[in-house]
Amino acid sequence: MTSIWLLPEGRQEQRLQELINRLAEEHATVAFAPHLTVCSVPGDLAVLDAAAAYVRECGLLPLRVAKIAVTGAVITPFRAVFIGVENGPELREFRQRLRDIVGAPPLIPPHISLLYTLNRASQAPRPDFDAERLKAIAARCAEAIDDAHFTLGRPVVNSAGGGEEDVRSWNVIRSL
Repeated sequence: MTSIWLLPEGRQEQRLQELINRLAEEHATVAFAPHLTVCSVPGDLAVLDAAAAYVRECGLLPLRVAKIAVTGAVITPFRAVFIGVENGPELREFRQRLRDIVGAPPLIPPHISLLYTLNRASQAPRPDFDAERLKAIAARCAEAIDDAHFTLGRPVVNSAGGGEEDVRSWNVIRSL
């Protein structure tokens, strides 16, 4: 699976990475780069040239997005503890246009994940993370995050070479 991500900038990226790393260490889960998934790229990667052209010409980046809430919920292992961000007009336009260009499926609400409930060693989903536990983790994360807005300005293409659930195989293959 291949996806287009927006990466946070500067100090925000560093602080989010530190939080993600700390959570992964505390809970024996996987660490990953902080990002907002714009959309997936379901088919031929040749569409990325058109996506890159749009990014260069759209004039929307960097995007400043408002934090709505830090949430913990049993949704998927990839959306267990996350920062929900406002789907404002610029973000909505950017995501929808790239979705149209690459032929992506419908978009999920925009968010920045903080914890994936995948076992660090096996990468298998962890059933021991129930709603109550995830809410408690989210509450601690909310206290640790001072930012009311996030600046997202570096679009990249991430490839899950070994499969979506093998987070260790994820790597950025291109900047847009």
